[in-house]
Amino acid sequence: MEKYWQIEKVNFKYNAALHILVCIIILGLAPVLMGVANLGKQDSAKVLEMYVALIGIVMLTPVFLPEQAKEIRDLTASKYMKSAYVYAVRFVGNSAALAVFLILFVAMLKNNHCEFPVIPYFLGTYVEMLFMGGLGLFFYGLCDNLVIGYMMPIMYYIAAIGSGSKFLKFFYPFSMVRGSYTEKWALAAAGILFIIGGIALRCRRK
Repeated sequence: MEKYWQIEKVNFKYNAALHILVCIIILGLAPVLMGVANLGKQDSAKVLEMYVALIGIVMLTPVFLPEQAKEIRDLTASKYMKSAYVYAVRFVGNSAALAVFLILFVAMLKNNHCEFPVIPYFLGTYVEMLFMGGLGLFFYGLCDNLVIGYMMPIMYYIAAIGSGSKFLKFFYPFSMVRGSYTEKWALAAAGILFIIGGIALRCRRK
């Protein structure tokens, strides 16, 4: 267990800390950009799905960032622990940070007298975070390019706003606004596949 904790400490110091700061800034701007007081179910869902969930892209896409430098990648590959375990530990740590951010934000909404079902909205938003971040992680692993990793979920987000559920159907990310949770199951399954696929692709890259 100690070796996993060491991996996470290094990840936090040299990789995750900056992205955590970005998430804090994004969430801190929510009261200015979106309004977070006295919201009903639909407006609360909009804030969570269309704004807060974006930090999933920030936290999960750059899991492979330290290995962008070839010397660090070679060092990781030469260690006694498989690189897949290193990536998995980073992912777990970053996804745990997302959960903490979401808990705090949901608590803030409730404290500001927003009315919505806490558990379903928390789980639905967290699934969307994992899906959006997993999509970026997959394309980062596929293309070995962080910019492409960020671009793909952002393009998906723009497509979701533009075409709505007409073309995306079960993969429509903003379904809670309409009171539907069925789509979240599809996003959860796709997110898991993207995450596993992204790590597998990265491990195969020499």
